[in-house]
Amino acid sequence: MSSESVLVIVDQDGAVLCDMTGGSPALPRMRFDGQWPPMDSELTDRVRRELGPATVVLEPLDFTTVVLLAAGGTRPVSADGFAWHGHDAVAGQSLAFDRRAARSRPPVSDWFRPGWFERAESYIDAEIKAAGRVRLGPSRQIKHWSMSAVLRTPTDGGDLYLKAVLPRLAREPDITRYLASLRIAPFATITAVSPGDRWWLAEDFGGVDGWALSTEQRRACLEQLVMVQKETIHRGDELIAAGCVPLSPASLADGVRSTMARDDIWRAPKLAKNLGRALTGEEADRLRALTPYLVECAERLDEAAVPATIVHRDFHPGNVVVRDDGILLHDWSFATVANPLFDLASWLLDVSEPDAATYLEAFFAAWADTVAPERMRDAWRVAKPLAAVVEMMKLIELADIVGPDHDFNWLPMTYGWGRRLLHAAADPGLAINGWRK
Repeated sequence: MSSESVLVIVDQDGAVLCDMTGGSPALPRMRFDGQWPPMDSELTDRVRRELGPATVVLEPLDFTTVVLLAAGGTRPVSADGFAWHGHDAVAGQSLAFDRRAARSRPPVSDWFRPGWFERAESYIDAEIKAAGRVRLGPSRQIKHWSMSAVLRTPTDGGDLYLKAVLPRLAREPDITRYLASLRIAPFATITAVSPGDRWWLAEDFGGVDGWALSTEQRRACLEQLVMVQKETIHRGDELIAAGCVPLSPASLADGVRSTMARDDIWRAPKLAKNLGRALTGEEADRLRALTPYLVECAERLDEAAVPATIVHRDFHPGNVVVRDDGILLHDWSFATVANPLFDLASWLLDVSEPDAATYLEAFFAAWADTVAPERMRDAWRVAKPLAAVVEMMKLIELADIVGPDHDFNWLPMTYGWGRRLLHAAADPGLAINGWRK
């Protein structure tokens, strides 16, 4: 599988690098292995090799179109067959770029604005110097999308990672430090925080990424999550003070009602920005009709008396690493205080049905000294459709925050969870353990 990226390379004055090999200005294109082009330093490395300019990823405009900013204050030299022109020379070639050119408001995400990368580099340099360390090379862009930006900087004391996030998610370092203070497991080491800029520095995790683990190893990661969850029983006030937002049964019921009422999302047409995955009218009708059932589920789940704990709310193998000193769970941006079963939603996403059964067995067994496995399984029957709603609430909130220019990151996943909810509501007996047959 391969994908093609449309490159909008601009300089400090707004000029656009154009491919002139066809005789008239055209936006450059590149093919990459994989479903989607990379939006990180892999992309800028290739641009430097093939087109000439040193660039940074500035702003993805959709799944395949990305704006890159040429580094430096002067117009860089480009490869043969390329030349710099104004936007008018390529008007009409990319609807996403034309919309950006006509945009009157700045993007919500600070890192999509010119000058952010230089400010971040200055901050990193100051913190490296304050720590008595030495930078060994330039920072590389590891992640760059509407929710966050991540840079990796090599130093003589190991790599440092800078992470910048939306204001809604800026509590992550405080929550991480609180969990580390419990001394129950390894957590990310936060070395510096800049609250005003909503970014922080952390040491390299090291270890083996969760996506590279076997089912048995991932089972151990799920058991590690349960250990952390159980340690936070009766610590709700401390978690809230650290930045976790509580999701009580009443607020969950309110969230169900408001989420199911979002006709602007559920009845949206199939568009390129949602990858054509919008619901059909019949699916939207069925989804909205579930509202009373889901509110009842929220009440029944409260009666199940499963204690509230920290809930990661984005728990998947990509947020786990296995190290010599144990299993490290990271990226607590969405952490809340709620029913621990909700963390099964993202963990079971896209796993096979046999693996889903294995993970549920491990989860219930790990909770057995606190809640009997059969009682936990009964609670999961009620919690499963609600867990899908909790995922939808998260994604819709992100789409609302970043607005129509960048909600393409979140809408396709929202529709996926809407359909999983429909399947879960039709399977109250848990004939299907996970989300797939």
